[in-house]
This record gives sequence, C-alpha cells and structure tokens, in this order.
Amino acid sequence: MSLGIEAPKLLLAPFYNIILGVNPALLGTILMLARVWDAVTDPIVGVWSDNCRSRLGRRRPFIAGGAVASALTFPLIWFVPAGVSEAFAAGFLLVTLFVFYAAFTVFCVPYLAAGMELTPNYAERTRITAARALFGSATTVLVQWTFAAAQSDFFDSPTQGIRALALGFGVTLLGVAFVPALVLRERFGAQVQTQPAQPLIGSFKVALTNRPFQVLMGLTVLIVIGHQTVNALGIYVNTYVLFDGDAKRAATLTGLTASVAFGLGFVYVPMVTAAARRWSKDAVLATCLASGMVGGAARWWLYNREWPYLQVLEPVFMVPATVGFWVLVNSMKADICDHDELESGLRREGIFGAVSTWLQKFAVAATFSLTGLFLVAIGFEQVRGGAQDPAAMLGLRVGFSAVPVLVFGSGLLLLRRYPLTAARMAEIRALLEARRGAV
Repeated sequence: MSLGIEAPKLLLAPFYNIILGVNPALLGTILMLARVWDAVTDPIVGVWSDNCRSRLGRRRPFIAGGAVASALTFPLIWFVPAGVSEAFAAGFLLVTLFVFYAAFTVFCVPYLAAGMELTPNYAERTRITAARALFGSATTVLVQWTFAAAQSDFFDSPTQGIRALALGFGVTLLGVAFVPALVLRERFGAQVQTQPAQPLIGSFKVALTNRPFQVLMGLTVLIVIGHQTVNALGIYVNTYVLFDGDAKRAATLTGLTASVAFGLGFVYVPMVTAAARRWSKDAVLATCLASGMVGGAARWWLYNREWPYLQVLEPVFMVPATVGFWVLVNSMKADICDHDELESGLRREGIFGAVSTWLQKFAVAATFSLTGLFLVAIGFEQVRGGAQDPAAMLGLRVGFSAVPVLVFGSGLLLLRRYPLTAARMAEIRALLEARRGAV
C-alpha cells in the first residue's frame, strides 16, 4: 500500500518540475485535483465494501481487483511522451493520476478496513500497525532512492530511469498487494451477514459526528497539511540551498537520510509499541508529537551548506513524530470502531477507514497545492537553477524549520480532547463481549 501512496507523493514533483520543467504552482494544482478525486471515491468504496456479502467476504474481492488494476495503471503516470508542451504534460499527468487513484482506492480502502478487524486486543492492534509501518518505511526508503537511481549512469537519461523503475514498481505492487486477498481472515464475516446495508450519506454522517473520530481526524489533517507541506520542500532545500542546483547530489543525500530514518524505524517502532502496551496510546502519541517539535527546530542547524551530512541526524527526532504517529493513529481507528459498535451495534470499519483516508487525501491535496504556492510566494524560479534569489532560499529554510514546530505543538493541544484511554477501551470491550460474545 505504501508504494502507491509514497511514490506519487515523493517523485512527481522532482520528475515533472525539475526534469520536465512543469511550473510548480501548476503541478501543485494538478496533484491537488487528483487527490480530491481520490478522496471522493473513498467513501463510495468504503460503504460498498461494508455492504458486500460475497462468499469471499466483504474485503477480499476488492483487494484482489484493486491490486491488479493499480499495478497496471501506476507505470502509465511516468510515460509522458517526449518533447511535448508543458500544457500537454500537465494534462497527461492529470488523466493518468485520475485513472491510477481510482484503481488504488478499490484496493486501499478495503485493505485498511480489514486491518481494523484483525484483533479485539487494545495492545495487539498497535503491534499490527507497527508491523505495517515498518514495511511502509522500507517502501519510503526505496522511493527516496528512486530519483537518485534514475539519474545514474546506468540509464541514458533520468526520464528513462524513472520509467524503468516505475515498471518495476508496478510488478512489485501486484505481487505484494495481492497477498492479503489470498490469506486474509475476516473476523466479523458471520456477524455481518444479517447486518442491514448502510446508506452512503448516513454512514458518512455517523463517522463525522463520532467525537473520538473527530479529534483523531482533526489531528491527522493538521499533521498532514502542516508537516507534509514543508516536508516536501526537503528536496528543494538540498538541491538549491545546499548544492546550488545539483539535483543528483541532493537526491543522493535525501536517499541517505531516508535510509537512516528506515533504520531508526526498527528501533523506535518497537519502543512505541512497548510504550503503548504500558501506557495509553494517547499519552505515547503526545511524546511523539513533542519529538516532532524538536526535530523541526533542529532542521535550522542540521541542513547546513558547510556540513550537509548533518541532516542524517534529523530522523532521530522526526521518526517518532512520523512513523510513531501513524502506528498509533491507525491503531486508534480500530478502537473507534469498537466505540461505534457499542453505540450502534454495527461493524462499519469500511466507512471509518474510508472517511479517514478521505480527509487525509484532502489534506494531502492541500499540501501539493500549498507546496507549489509556497515556492512561488518566496520567489523560487526553477529556470534559474542554482542561481536562486537569496531571499527565496532564506524563506525556504525558515518554512522548512518553523512550520513543524507550530504544527506538532498545535497537535499536542488538540490531543488533550481524545477520550478513548486504555481504561475506557477495556470497559468497551467488556461491554461488547457481554452483549454479543467474543469474536
């Protein structure tokens, strides 16, 4: 799943802007529209999955079909014809992204819903999301190195490199994403057979009016928009502030930093998982957010022209705030589904998963647009290469460092309103099992 999320997010801007020369504001608008489309389809697939009563289960048919469609459509994004105008390249990107995201939604939403059904255990849910996060971190490292690998002497051009690697990603996506369709066990398969079908609008309203879900999604949107908007600027800081327009050196250092982050993930994720077993998930999440504040402030000194490799220390602070954040938030979504069952008697993981990705994708869409607008606002001009205005480079550094401090700090304040502590979840599980038995 992470491949379909991370590759467009991390590679489209370098490929279409730095290599093909598409205006960053135009590119941001295209990426925003594509993610809005992606978000719109999520609730539809979520409710469709919740209401499915096939002999293969609610989730498996969608996971299988979506895996095949995603693998076939992903490589198309990178095969824009050579020598076309900026307008044609922009239109090509928009169409291929719409097709890919439609296919990926069919896989992604039921896959996430299935993950929330796997166990009733409060701590075990965190272990499951932790394992998924580690695999996701490996994918992020792979994608971070892709831009550097595409510029190696092995390929005739960066464009040829990106296309060859995209084809490899498509094959990988098919092989990995199809596995859950073969081995998944749906825990509530028997219980939902007599559950009435839920309407789209009604299910959507239920999710958005659930108080714990409101807090969690507010926090998610805040982190995605605030942190990821400036996080996408990292390749620009490396390329233009540290290396005067040398995209190859910048991409190599970006990949190295991502590799360090991946290694630290194997240290921090077990720590986060162990802490969540001992204390409430919300308390551990607060610690992760505080670490992100420190990491944002540290960027001012770690991204240094004289000592560029200092930035490999950034993941020491940022990995808990990113990987740890998603481990805990995704585990907490499963808790919210139990809270909903206690109130409604229904299992609706599909709509809760879909609305969460719907909001998250709208937030990601905003980051694409905001990143491009931010670059234009500070005076960045791609055509100037390494000879950028010093004021633009200062604005780039300030935004890259200060915004995470503000965002993670605001997240700490919002998290104080989250009500589903470890003690409350133990009560909810006992009430549910007394009512319908252990599942």
